[in-house]
Amino acid sequence: METKSVQQFLNSYGVKMIIVAFLAILLLIPSFLIQEIIQERMTLSEKVKNELYAQWGSKQVVAGPVLNVPFSVDKPGSDNKVSSEQHGVAHFLPATLNMDGTLYPETRKRGIYTVVVYEGKLRLKGSFAPPDVSLLDLQNARYNWSAAYFTLGISDMRGIKNLPELIINGSKYPVEPGVADTDLFPSGITIKYSSFDLKQPLNFGIELVLNGSEDLSVEALGKTSEVMLRSGWAHPGFTGGFLPVNRQVSAKGFTAGWQVTHLNRNFPQQWADRKYNTHDAKFGVELLIPVDHYQKSMRSVKYAILFIALNFIVFLFIELKSRMRIHPFQYALVAFALLIFYALLTSIGEQIGFNLAYLISAVAVTLLISWYAFTILRNTGMAVWVILLQTGLYLFLFTILQLQDYALLTGSIGMFVILALIMRASNRIKWYHEE
Repeated sequence: METKSVQQFLNSYGVKMIIVAFLAILLLIPSFLIQEIIQERMTLSEKVKNELYAQWGSKQVVAGPVLNVPFSVDKPGSDNKVSSEQHGVAHFLPATLNMDGTLYPETRKRGIYTVVVYEGKLRLKGSFAPPDVSLLDLQNARYNWSAAYFTLGISDMRGIKNLPELIINGSKYPVEPGVADTDLFPSGITIKYSSFDLKQPLNFGIELVLNGSEDLSVEALGKTSEVMLRSGWAHPGFTGGFLPVNRQVSAKGFTAGWQVTHLNRNFPQQWADRKYNTHDAKFGVELLIPVDHYQKSMRSVKYAILFIALNFIVFLFIELKSRMRIHPFQYALVAFALLIFYALLTSIGEQIGFNLAYLISAVAVTLLISWYAFTILRNTGMAVWVILLQTGLYLFLFTILQLQDYALLTGSIGMFVILALIMRASNRIKWYHEE
């Protein structure tokens, strides 16, 4: 008699609900493991991309040119006598800076991974006003005008594909690799000269052919900087501290133009040594690959608890309505089928893209769960309800994944509607057996 009472207690729906709820929480552990797998694949993808970038040329940042003049200042001692000589470099930025660039993109593949690279043809021109050393906070400085030089910052020197020459007031001057000082740029090219009249404006021009990957940026170093970039890539992303003042994006490519003045920056037109950092005045364009299936797979797996909970609730309602018993082990098998969806989505998405992988994975899991439900219930009507549930859930998830700005709003409204439907369905269940 006692054994029969224990058996009735264990078979009660209240205990069943507790067991199923505990099982749903326990099955979240595999979902976290799937997230780790997706993260590992993302890390491997980034590693492969960086290897390809290193061979072609990484993200490029072009800055300058800048006029640099070495100087020396006597440092007085305690007795007002000269104790040492301090050396430094004064930097003068251009009065006008204009860049016109065209990017020629192409995609490269290694295995299942795809990256976008480009060859950029850039034309820089502008002018320097005569250097005004009175604006520098240097007392009794001696300037070595004959040792003055220009520097042009280029972030990845491996990407240079031509032999550029700097044209100054109509004359060509060869460039040397590396920067003579690293006050402004860690890498780039240097142009030395000793025959210019710095009391006159200096007009300059230079052409660069650069290989780069994904991103091209420019630093707004001119008192007025105007940049125009164009490409046949249809999916640009505009980056940095300034957005283009005009842009046109279509399926055939994009054209974007920037205009920045010295009032938009946090540094002046001239200073000495490392007093200012120019990198905050960087802006440019990123060539985006439209679909990142890893990001969408990671977002989708975060809804695993929703799928498991709703399926468990529906199967509990089926039990209560039909008076058929479903074993907790069978609940677990349904949950594992739901989790297999995310593994299928990630692995197939690597091969054929996210949308088609989502369709294949969703159809496969829906058919599997619906077939299993039919074998348990032996009721075509109940199996149809299971199919409708899976189809609705996967359509709901796909809609959220396609949205960006309204994903949270859509998800919140959807959850509210689902909860209302569950509440409505629960009213049709006789929760207590009436004698």
